[in-house]
Amino acid sequence: MTGVDRGRRAPATGTVGDLADRAEGAPVDSRAVRSFRAFVVVTGVVAIVLGIVAVVWPEPSLVLVALVFGVYLVAAGSMRVVAAVRGHGTTAVWRWTSGTVGSLVGVAGLVTLVDPAVPLLVYAVLAGVAFLLEGVAALVGAFVGHPGSSRLPTVVSGLLSLIGGVVVLVAPGLALTVFTVFSGIALVVVGAAALLLLPPRAAARR
Repeated sequence: MTGVDRGRRAPATGTVGDLADRAEGAPVDSRAVRSFRAFVVVTGVVAIVLGIVAVVWPEPSLVLVALVFGVYLVAAGSMRVVAAVRGHGTTAVWRWTSGTVGSLVGVAGLVTLVDPAVPLLVYAVLAGVAFLLEGVAALVGAFVGHPGSSRLPTVVSGLLSLIGGVVVLVAPGLALTVFTVFSGIALVVVGAAALLLLPPRAAARR
């Protein structure tokens, strides 16, 4: 082996998860951590507040459903895009997945807000698919790693989002009142889980 060959670094091999684990010691822009945590906190609080409104509102209507899901989806989508844009030092897979999902979720929210008179099934499909996309994005983040989160809590949060998406998708067959309550509960559970599973700042990079 020549001196040139010995001086060359072997290309990195292994799964995406392995590469993420090897890069854990690399310096990460603190803005990436702050933006990710802000995304989780804002979307979690918004989900809980809107979920409670949906559950306790005395006379559910399509307009209420549109406002609840529209505001949540716009907030979640925009904050996810911000986290992706400011995710300096994170993996390209996470940034592209988060940015794409955030854009789609935000557009779905705008659709519900622009035309609140569409059928209930449309709201259910938009919100359910958005929940599923959020769950997939969370699982991708858990797999490739993110300095602002821990793997296990992110997996749990992603799975709960997937379950919430399935619940919302199958609920339109129920009455409007029942659908609104089910959807509100799903929002509260997903939001509370996101906040409760967010690791302390000191443990965020483990």
